[in-house]
Amino acid sequence: MKTEEAAALVASIPHWHHRFEIFPGITTPGTYDPAFLLAKMKLPEELHGKRVLDIGASDGFFTLEMARRGARVVAIDYRGKESHGFGVMEKLNGIDVEYHQMNLYNLSVERFGQFEIIVFMGVLYHLPDMLRALAKIREMSVGTMFLETHADTSLDSKVAAARYYRGSSLAGDITNFWSPNCRCVLDMLEDAGFRLERDEAWGDRLFVVTSVDDRDARISEKMRLAYSDDLNS
Repeated sequence: MKTEEAAALVASIPHWHHRFEIFPGITTPGTYDPAFLLAKMKLPEELHGKRVLDIGASDGFFTLEMARRGARVVAIDYRGKESHGFGVMEKLNGIDVEYHQMNLYNLSVERFGQFEIIVFMGVLYHLPDMLRALAKIREMSVGTMFLETHADTSLDSKVAAARYYRGSSLAGDITNFWSPNCRCVLDMLEDAGFRLERDEAWGDRLFVVTSVDDRDARISEKMRLAYSDDLNS
């Protein structure tokens, strides 16, 4: 594809969230550059044979990076891929990605299998039930999960707490529900069955790297009691 054609495709999208080089010499006019998060992930250059789940893929920055490294990527988002930049990213790069417009609560091992890498960036605080989401992701994970989220640093850091936001009162975005503090996120991750490998906070953001944790049977039992459709199972 010629540069002029690629530029026209990029310009056809009214709003880009991710700012990244989508085609040689062409950078999307996004409002957010996630390259620094990719650096924090410290991923190997080769991911051939790895299955990756990109939750809340948006315009596809992380999906593209994982695919370029040889991973087999499943991407999900609440929007169809043609309603934001993901579809253009696919066209310009010719990558083979399995994309689903869906709610993450509908993920299942039966349908999708499990994943060695899960990318969960900028999504947690958009979810009405954060713990249920983490429990669902734990079911899908057999390796590493990378989480990044808004975190409320004004709340007491010694107590796990979260502030609820009515309507669009957080950043004018009706899809924002919660502002958990760091302690709240870390405690939920442990109860959901993740082992905390490293975490880093700056401003009102938190980045966490986890692995799966099967050490404590109470953890899986807590999630079963909370979310199982059949408590007799």
